[in-house]
Amino acid sequence: MKFQLLIALGILGISGSALSGEAEINSARISLKNYGLANCISSQFKSESDIKSDLGLAIGAYSAMGKGQHVILQNEDTLEVTHDPYAETEKYMASAYLKTSSTSKQTGKNIVFYSCLEIYNSPEFDAFIKSQDQYLQN
Repeated sequence: MKFQLLIALGILGISGSALSGEAEINSARISLKNYGLANCISSQFKSESDIKSDLGLAIGAYSAMGKGQHVILQNEDTLEVTHDPYAETEKYMASAYLKTSSTSKQTGKNIVFYSCLEIYNSPEFDAFIKSQDQYLQN
């Protein structure tokens, strides 16, 4: 009976550990997605404003220098960056924005927030974010 209890507790411990690991991965993915969204919106506005400044702070908070959980890989000898998940996310968003941008029927202007949210919520962006899992900190 005690042996069965120990086995059950061991299985629960392993399951709890797996769930904790999955929660950490999901948190890292959301953080990188949020980084991409903030960049997408910010990059469309060239002039300085309170909103652009706030987006800049959010970008910093979600980056590797903030709470970002992805690692920027460098060559150990030259310190050249070999992979930067944050830069790749910026590139992805910029490319997707060119294909997704929409125009308001009322004003004829591009709707930045709408376009960026369309990208943010797309299955393609989710797949891209998952492709960056290999660069998560251990």
